[in-house]
Amino acid sequence: MLGGGGDLQMLSSMLQESQQQEEEREEQNRVATMGPGDIGPKKSPAEEKPAKKVDPNAIWDEDEVDEGRILSKVDKGDKRERPKYDLRYRQDIKTDDALGAPWSVQDNSSMSCRQIVIKVDMPGTKFSTVKLDVTRKEFLVQAPKYLLALSLSEDVNPDKGSAKWDSDKDQLEVILPIVRRDDFAHYSMLDDPK
Repeated sequence: MLGGGGDLQMLSSMLQESQQQEEEREEQNRVATMGPGDIGPKKSPAEEKPAKKVDPNAIWDEDEVDEGRILSKVDKGDKRERPKYDLRYRQDIKTDDALGAPWSVQDNSSMSCRQIVIKVDMPGTKFSTVKLDVTRKEFLVQAPKYLLALSLSEDVNPDKGSAKWDSDKDQLEVILPIVRRDDFAHYSMLDDPK
């Protein structure tokens, strides 16, 4: 049996100390198990997308076929002439690469290239009549006498590309930056900050 109020205070302080120690241990365990995802405000759980209906007889998924392709809109019976064109890959090289320094990681393959350059010759064409459409995988140039539709072998970023018209040569030059997928691996990309 406990005697007096002092014993109750002592028992109460002992319980408070053990409760504080327990809270400190829980906080230490919580901090020890934190990861990078625990930094910042808590994120709401992502909404799950409804599962797509899959046709068991389909050869490919709908996502694999882009119905918005610009080349599919070109009339197969169009009689316009196909202009002469030149498609080349361009590398971004530095002095070390050009001089063949041993630490250079560039090679002469297209895997080290950063841009596609397309030059289209359209004699007798005015710039104002040229229409250019570029998507991630397709290139289309139209003029009254000419039509050039190309599927590109590399993904490009059409929003960051550039085009210029040389009125002396009646030539359109289009430069398109190549976009590499996240899983693309080539030793020329080892020290590339892009």
